[in-house]
Amino acid sequence: MDQVSATALTAATQTAGGTGGKNGGWGKPGRYSHVGPWGCHAQSTVMTLSADPALRFEPIVHVDEALWRQRVMDRLLAAAPSSARLTLLSAPAGFGKTTVLAQLAEQKRREGAQVAWLNCDERDKDPALFAENLLAALGRCTLDRGTTQASPPALRLAELREPLLICIDDYECASSVAVDDIVEEMALAAPPNVGIVLASREAPHQHLTRLQLAGKVRLVDAELLRFTRDESVLLLGDALPEAAAQQVAAYADGWPFALQLARLRASGGASTTDWTVDARAKIPRRQIFDYLAEEVLATLPPAMLEFLGDVAVLDTVDVASANALRGRDDGLALIQQLARIKPIAVVEETPWSARLHPLLRDYLVDAAELSAPGRMAGQHLRAARHLAERGQLHEAVAHAVAGGRLDMGADLIEEAGGFLLVANEGAVRSRLLLQQLPEATIRKRPRLRLLQLVQQVLEADPASAALEFERLEQQIREADTGPDDPARFDLEVSRCMMQMNPAEHHLRFSPWSVLEQARQLARNHAGQDQRPLGCTVPIEIFFLHRYGPVERCERRIREVEEVFASGAYTYNSPWIWTYHARSALARGDLEQAERDIRQSLQQDANFLNFRQGSLSRLVSSLLGHIARLRGETEAALEHFSAMAPWEPTRLLEVLHAGHVETALCEFALGHADRAMELLESARHLAFEENLPHLEVLAGAAQVELLARLGDVAGAQALAERVKLDELWVLAQEPFALPWISVEALARASFFVQMGLGDATAANGVAAALLASARRSGHRLSELCAHLMAARARELLGDAAGAQRALLQALALAARSGAVQPCLDFGAELIAQVRVWLSGTPAAGHVPEVQWAQTLVRTWEQRFRTRALGAAASPLTPREVDVLCELAKDHTTKLIAKNLLLSPETVKHHLKAIFSKLGVRTREDAILEARRRALMP
Repeated sequence: MDQVSATALTAATQTAGGTGGKNGGWGKPGRYSHVGPWGCHAQSTVMTLSADPALRFEPIVHVDEALWRQRVMDRLLAAAPSSARLTLLSAPAGFGKTTVLAQLAEQKRREGAQVAWLNCDERDKDPALFAENLLAALGRCTLDRGTTQASPPALRLAELREPLLICIDDYECASSVAVDDIVEEMALAAPPNVGIVLASREAPHQHLTRLQLAGKVRLVDAELLRFTRDESVLLLGDALPEAAAQQVAAYADGWPFALQLARLRASGGASTTDWTVDARAKIPRRQIFDYLAEEVLATLPPAMLEFLGDVAVLDTVDVASANALRGRDDGLALIQQLARIKPIAVVEETPWSARLHPLLRDYLVDAAELSAPGRMAGQHLRAARHLAERGQLHEAVAHAVAGGRLDMGADLIEEAGGFLLVANEGAVRSRLLLQQLPEATIRKRPRLRLLQLVQQVLEADPASAALEFERLEQQIREADTGPDDPARFDLEVSRCMMQMNPAEHHLRFSPWSVLEQARQLARNHAGQDQRPLGCTVPIEIFFLHRYGPVERCERRIREVEEVFASGAYTYNSPWIWTYHARSALARGDLEQAERDIRQSLQQDANFLNFRQGSLSRLVSSLLGHIARLRGETEAALEHFSAMAPWEPTRLLEVLHAGHVETALCEFALGHADRAMELLESARHLAFEENLPHLEVLAGAAQVELLARLGDVAGAQALAERVKLDELWVLAQEPFALPWISVEALARASFFVQMGLGDATAANGVAAALLASARRSGHRLSELCAHLMAARARELLGDAAGAQRALLQALALAARSGAVQPCLDFGAELIAQVRVWLSGTPAAGHVPEVQWAQTLVRTWEQRFRTRALGAAASPLTPREVDVLCELAKDHTTKLIAKNLLLSPETVKHHLKAIFSKLGVRTREDAILEARRRALMP
């Protein structure tokens, strides 16, 4: 190396120690004097500390801009045992011991403590010289030593009164029996105001171990110095883009030496765009490999090196795997010995296993391939066979592929069950499993292709899978392999999953015969494998939730829970909580539904770790639906908007939430025009994508909102265009349409009939909805039917019947906590509620009374907020008060009494309201205020 390069190399090393920004603190000048075969500093015995004696007593790093490691420093002086005065920080080279020690020294100086620093070298193995140098370090401090002039370091420490920190770096250079004795004496003599920290590459000798057992020393190893993921990203943040920093942080696995080399390379002019392509490939692995060869592996015996080479293909080296790969039984002893290269190898004791650092594994694999090409492929295949026998399918397939045997990887997936893996692995993990194989390999295997199609359907993309399923079915049948062919069985059982595609694109749809056939086939096979039931029953549950009845759905949920429990099919556990939540919603138990989602589903590790797109969208829609029913409109919109980042879905429940329920929320907030725009957009989408159920839902909602706004003519015209009457007839056939469509059509028909003044027809709609709701088990739809009946019978003059229906509605609403369904029926229903409250209900109706009062308060609060907050509102606050009383159907005298005004003043305000709204009657004033979104 020429002099310029050597100078640059030394400068780079100093920068790594702390002068070049945030760093891991891995290098010190003088510790390396030549360059290894790949350009990395190789350790030399040449020491430069003696060139300047002052360097013996100061940190040989600069920490002004280093990444401040408060977490580590706190542990150095505060970890157990609390009685310890001596801390031994033990870690290999490259783990930032000196930088952390220097930061600790600086922090103590800022706190007012004295700091004595000693950098050791080989000469300090002489105990006399070590003591002399230590006293010299103490002599550089301004210390009050009392009345005596004691010479031994231990006696000096015992007499100190002020806070003192003693830092001894590179202690492995000085450690010997005699020197350890001096340190032991210091640890025993040091008063509470004195702390001693030794930084060493080696583990403690026997003397220090004895001190540890006596509670006089705390031992801290390299695990503490390992950078956390956040610290790693922070270190790299100035040099690398976020994504590249995350990738390098994962690869470096907290190793400061590797992180700092990556940072130096990036800061040294490496292209930012190159790092974003493949950050792992840009890390200076050859320099790191050289370090591993010189600093780690060179210290190991041949037997250990051979062992490492044999097991380098494994992510985790356990005893059974090590023995299987090597054809020996010495795995336990060798794994235990790996503790000597900690933390490059992390060893666990219960049970014994080890995890090699990713960079060490890569080094070992590269070295093995250079010495014996093809050896690693053989090890991968041995690992694949062993892990497959243990049921570790993902790892087994990965090793088969890494060993160059794609056919073996495909065989392993088929032997594990093919499409049945959806039951025990879940859709996301099944997809990850298939992604290890090339697409060409999957297309050659009908069973793998079927698994791919099934998970595609479950990820809410059934349309593109439907045609491919038909081609695959033809291919399997043409093969004519006989009834025992697993592919034929897979085909028949998975057919039920394919029903999810026509379900979205056909208005009249009945999946029950296909589901029953698949379920019977699965039951016949249950003695051999429960997974076919684990695939078919959830699809039946899905359709039962959509169409009903709820009671049968709950039986199927219990059945699939038993199947999953018997086979430990835990990766589908998030769906179980979703099934329970949907059933609770159908029963009208909003609290239980939310509890199933928030306390069960969102604490489920499988939901958090393997989040499926369709499931996440469905969960957001359920939470939004619950919030809307409770009247928490803004919260509902937040949940619905959470579905926006996902790719477009064709799942009806999600489409309904994202378009129709979102529009209903906007309407409830007074944004009628926005609501109509969303519904019109939904109808266009439904037409373009052939989604008839969405078209029905959006059209019915538009009809309802027009009627509620008082635009009866517009509602009637739109009802004719969307064929509302025909659809309502179809909806009354048991389980002919999805339940959300049944209720939407009933509501639209009801509000149109009420707008036309046909209370008899409206009451008929209420009765039909009530009968269907009871048959299907949807209690909140019963609530809606009772509210309809209360309004229609009031208009018919059946006061007793109206009151009975209202009381039933209040009872259901009180039990469920549903607010919005009641508010949707407007000021007229609230007026009925007030009349009922004024009639002094029986004491047995306490919950109903309390809920009625809640409804009235909520409606009045919304009314005032809406009327006063509307930008186009022409009304004064007092006129809003009068309009609110008017909406309660109160007389002029009662309005005057409630507002403490004279009747003449009320008449004056009414005249002003009529003039500003352009109406002549009280009824028209209410309708116009509703049309202008001045009232709910």
